Amino acid sequence: MVRTQRVQRSHIIDGAYQLIINEGFKKFHARSIAKHIACSTQPIYREFANLAELKSVLTNRIIVKYQDFLEDQEPKSLQALSTAITNYATDYPDEFHRFFLQDSDTIQLVKQITSDVFVTIKPEKSHSLFFDFFWQYCIGKAALAINNDNHTDGLEEDQFFQFSLEN
Repeated sequence: MVRTQRVQRSHIIDGAYQLIINEGFKKFHARSIAKHIACSTQPIYREFANLAELKSVLTNRIIVKYQDFLEDQEPKSLQALSTAITNYATDYPDEFHRFFLQDSDTIQLVKQITSDVFVTIKPEKSHSLFFDFFWQYCIGKAALAINNDNHTDGLEEDQFFQFSLEN
């Protein structure tokens, strides 16, 4: 009797992550993941109760990575926080595109992490209206940075941003 090699949990997680990066969430189902990592669906369901659990693991991976990135950047101003978000997007463009712009679960978690940093930097601007404006500005700027090679820092919008939120 030939013994089959057991597919490791980490292999499933890495394969599912890569599938999302390559194909997006539209291909996030057990058969696609199994095909991507060259196994049956059985190991996936042996390691995870359902695909929601696997997605949660992947989302947590992104959230921890984003939190660590922000901590390493140590933003002390809203402009620095905006730059950190853009830096994350340019350092991890595929991940930013798939998780920050396409997945509503991850978007809400990342938005909350960013809001916590925002309030720490500017507690007097903690009203949700200010943060929502800041969030849209940052996500837009980061999306432009990964999709447009001509994007540069120091745009007139940045000056407006500084005037609107920093004062």
